[in-house]
Amino acid sequence: MNVLIRPLLAAVALLPLGLHAQVTSDISGYLRISAAANTDTPITTTFARPSIWRSAISSISGSTITVNGSPAWTASSLAPGTSTYYARFTSGALNGQFVTVTDNGASTITVDAAGLNIGSVVAGDTLEITPYWTLATLYPASDAGTSFVASSSPLVRQTQLLFYDASATGINRAPSSTYYFYNGSWRKVGVSAATSFDNTVVYPDSYFIQRNTASATALTLSGRVMTGYIGTILEGISGSQNDNYVGLAFPADTTLAATGLASNGFSASSSPLNISDRLLVFDPAGTGYNRAPSATYYYYNSGWRKVGSSASTDFSTSTILPAGTGIIVRKAANAVAATWQFNTQL
Repeated sequence: MNVLIRPLLAAVALLPLGLHAQVTSDISGYLRISAAANTDTPITTTFARPSIWRSAISSISGSTITVNGSPAWTASSLAPGTSTYYARFTSGALNGQFVTVTDNGASTITVDAAGLNIGSVVAGDTLEITPYWTLATLYPASDAGTSFVASSSPLVRQTQLLFYDASATGINRAPSSTYYFYNGSWRKVGVSAATSFDNTVVYPDSYFIQRNTASATALTLSGRVMTGYIGTILEGISGSQNDNYVGLAFPADTTLAATGLASNGFSASSSPLNISDRLLVFDPAGTGYNRAPSATYYYYNSGWRKVGSSASTDFSTSTILPAGTGIIVRKAANAVAATWQFNTQL
């Protein structure tokens, strides 16, 4: 993988905080992810697209948020369509968490809380509004032959993108939807090949699998670094363990200690013989389809331990999670949902 992070040369001047326009400078960069032939490669979007608005919150009522400033949005212009938008809270109780924008007024957005306690958001908290990546913006048709291989027919598929349903439960789940590129657009397995899925959303806090068949590819991710906190919900279920497919949306390699999981969202184990939550990681050099995780970690006695290794060995700083990859957080049976916040200010 090749990583380059650089400051933007041009300042962004139309992103108000409070009632006053602010001149801000984002950090942008790129990350190159190689995807081998005949292999499943976990991929996280890593960078964000440019924000369309940043401000403090003036008020909140139910799922409707009024922002400071005067955006003068056209009604429903931010409703899902060719683009779908999300709001990321950048301060307050939900710092780093994402919610999808479902509608808007001139200075309001209505959001889908998706399990978050939106009532904990208060006036003065800040947010940014950003379009999600979609299949067409992440893998545009012009990148055929480079980041993906187009299919010759719906029955002879080359590169396929496999997504997991975050609302599904259980462990070792199969992907819920599979997409392939055919005849100029992204199509979905099981749906008419005449239907385009170019506008399918790619969420920033989870990963998907790029499955290449005969040809290797290289995806170059580029955009804005999301500074501050990046958060997600780690779901638990009654009576069973539950897998959460989590992406590290940050373009730098990260140690287990730096994830911050041990202090928020992840339950420590009482002993090596009574493991609670588990962290499953993939070997970045691994090959093949339906790859199993290469290692499983748990948190015990103030350190990250590895299943199959001595519980006296701490892997907190020696285990590196590569940029742009994904991990599985396997919550223990009967665990309650928890929010995890990854601090990018390392």
